[in-house]
Amino acid sequence: MISPVIAFNLQEFAGKFGLHTEAFIAHFIAFAVVVCVVVFFGIKPVMAQLEERRKRIEEGEAMHERSKQELADVKATGEKILTEARDTGKQEVEQARQTAARLQADLSAKATAEAQTVIENARRQAAMDSQREKEALKGEFVRLVAAATAQVTGKVLSEEDHRRINDEAINNL
Repeated sequence: MISPVIAFNLQEFAGKFGLHTEAFIAHFIAFAVVVCVVVFFGIKPVMAQLEERRKRIEEGEAMHERSKQELADVKATGEKILTEARDTGKQEVEQARQTAARLQADLSAKATAEAQTVIENARRQAAMDSQREKEALKGEFVRLVAAATAQVTGKVLSEEDHRRINDEAINNL
């Protein structure tokens, strides 16, 4: 319990300042109720909403960072694909050039071989034509020699004379 000295001092203190104990306790209880109502129905819900908003902001920032990283990864992958495509394209163009050069060389060699074949065939044909013409000229020459001999000698030549004269003329040629 409260000692009588303290109680007397409180009464004297309350009397000096006009403090009434019952009214003070009622006001104190009312104040405590208002504080509890404000804390439970005002501050706690607001703090919960603020905490929830803070969490959403943090999630948004984390998502933003992930998006930045994914975008950087996609850009890097895109650049890598473009580089590979350029390299592959260059290789294919180079292979096409090499193939074209080989084909050109093959076709050139084939055309040269065909030209040589045509030239050889033409030379053979010319040689055969020349040989035929020589044979024809020999035959004509033999006939003319026989005719000239017949006129000079004035006699008709036999088959054996013709052969002998032809052989001599051919050997002399």
